[in-house]
Amino acid sequence: MSRFKKVLPIVGFIWVIVYFAFHAFTGEQGMRNLLVYQQRERVLGQQLAQLQACRQSYERRIALLSDKNLDLDYLEERAHAVLALADPKDIVLTYKAKTNTKNHNTAASPCS
Repeated sequence: MSRFKKVLPIVGFIWVIVYFAFHAFTGEQGMRNLLVYQQRERVLGQQLAQLQACRQSYERRIALLSDKNLDLDYLEERAHAVLALADPKDIVLTYKAKTNTKNHNTAASPCS
């Protein structure tokens, strides 16, 4: 019994170390999932950059339509593109262009 009492704390200590080491590598926030989190961070960073570019594009286009700085040429271009109408005095040239079926917007935009 005395030998058991001497070995028990050592075995218990080793068991605690193994327990924490195991969960440090395989737990939900362990080392194994670190690579998964880093990959997700890269993907989300790329999505953030795309969304920021999209927002800047929209802000630039909205600024062209503001009351302070109304660009009449841009307004006319957008009206023609959205309404598919033209002035009777306009000369309209049609051509087949490769367009994105999701986005019928004629202005170049990084947004989809």
